Amino acid sequence: MESRAFGVFIFVPNPPVSPLGKGGLRGVAPVSKGEIERGSFDVAVPRVDRWTGEGYKDLEVRTENITIEDDLSRRDFTINAMAINLRTQQILDPLKGQEDLKNKVIKAVGKAEERFEEDPSRILRGIRFACQLGFAIDPETFEAMKKLAAEVVQPIDKLADNPASTEAGSKQLTGKMRVAEETIAKEFLKAFAADPVRTIKLYDEVGLLKILLPEVEAMKGVEQPANFHSEGDVYVHTLLALEKLKEEGRKDTRNNRSNNIQYSIFNIQDSIDLKLAILLHDIGKPVTFKSKEETGDRIRFSEHDVQGGKITAKIIKRLKLTVFSKDDPLHVDPERVVWLIKKHMILVYAKPEEMRLTKLEKYFFNPDGRSSELMALSYIDISATVPPSGKSDFSTYEAFQKKLDEVREQVKIKQDEAKLPPPLINGHDVIKALKIKPGPIIGDLLEKIREGQLAGKLKNRAEALDRLKVLSTKK
Repeated sequence: MESRAFGVFIFVPNPPVSPLGKGGLRGVAPVSKGEIERGSFDVAVPRVDRWTGEGYKDLEVRTENITIEDDLSRRDFTINAMAINLRTQQILDPLKGQEDLKNKVIKAVGKAEERFEEDPSRILRGIRFACQLGFAIDPETFEAMKKLAAEVVQPIDKLADNPASTEAGSKQLTGKMRVAEETIAKEFLKAFAADPVRTIKLYDEVGLLKILLPEVEAMKGVEQPANFHSEGDVYVHTLLALEKLKEEGRKDTRNNRSNNIQYSIFNIQDSIDLKLAILLHDIGKPVTFKSKEETGDRIRFSEHDVQGGKITAKIIKRLKLTVFSKDDPLHVDPERVVWLIKKHMILVYAKPEEMRLTKLEKYFFNPDGRSSELMALSYIDISATVPPSGKSDFSTYEAFQKKLDEVREQVKIKQDEAKLPPPLINGHDVIKALKIKPGPIIGDLLEKIREGQLAGKLKNRAEALDRLKVLSTKK
């Protein structure tokens, strides 16, 4: 997944007209024309600004007699506070950003606390840079992040006119936070896509996990049956699962950045939906936990998959994780993520040899690719489920793979195709052939015909219609 870490800004000294002022005009305009063919550029008017405490975009801005050094001194991190003179090609680096870039360190400009007080979204951005670039975070900067993490969701106690009130001059709280919810979502998804494990660990260490994802925080300390999960509690299991996915990505590419990862073992590309599903697949365990004293035999999490799906839907909505457009690699499909979580235990509950072919088709041959992601989620979940022997049990997974391969062979489709051939007949054909009215019997007959087709016993439409007539006489 490609996510640009840095923007390129063109500094225009002494502009004839300043577009800046209090109220949020940031003085940055994008350059179009194919984004200068090879990169993305923004034209920035030099300025020094100060947050007034009223809102994220409410700034006191000064643009007169500003030097490039002044402008760089108000930026977020030193690696973002360098400039080049386009005429002389001289690099201006008053804050030693090159040194931090070489040492792979994320370090706030000047006093870290001041930078984060000015704009708390810089805390999220710093974590994102660290995850995307594989950089360490400067200790002083990290401590400031921890101290001011709550500022990310700090409400803006700003009163606004209440148009719904009949009383003149009535006021109400705006309900806005210092950092826009959309900004929080974008920064989280960019970091998480690049390095899921480190993102969650950094959010935890900084204090953002309990603020933004309390449901994930709640997995800590939730005990699991030791005969299945010697790796630890639900939180430890989840992080291990994310690490296992990362390991699979490493096997297929030397480039550990998300944008080039393909998981050949699952025949799928990198997917933000799959990563979120892995993070949240056991999110229902804390609320469904039953001790062995309660159950009489062992710890159980009955229907944690179903409850997990419901909780996940709420999380995606609350955090606005659908913030990216559908054509963006970071677009989150909530229905898909919820489906994966609700179905992730199917390889535990079901027996492939007893499962009807039509049910196998429903779960494992979905044309939109989610079936492959379901198999991937199941494989990763098993990989992170470590019994006392230390060896994960893939027997059920392998049995399902064998059954799916048999179905593919029966209907003569390739291994890399997710879509089975279309049904030989439909409901209208049944009504016409048998001269009957619409009703439940039609669905029953169609399922039996489809079973025969998927088993390789019915090859064409004529055979399907002949079999239909035989089945109808048995009703």
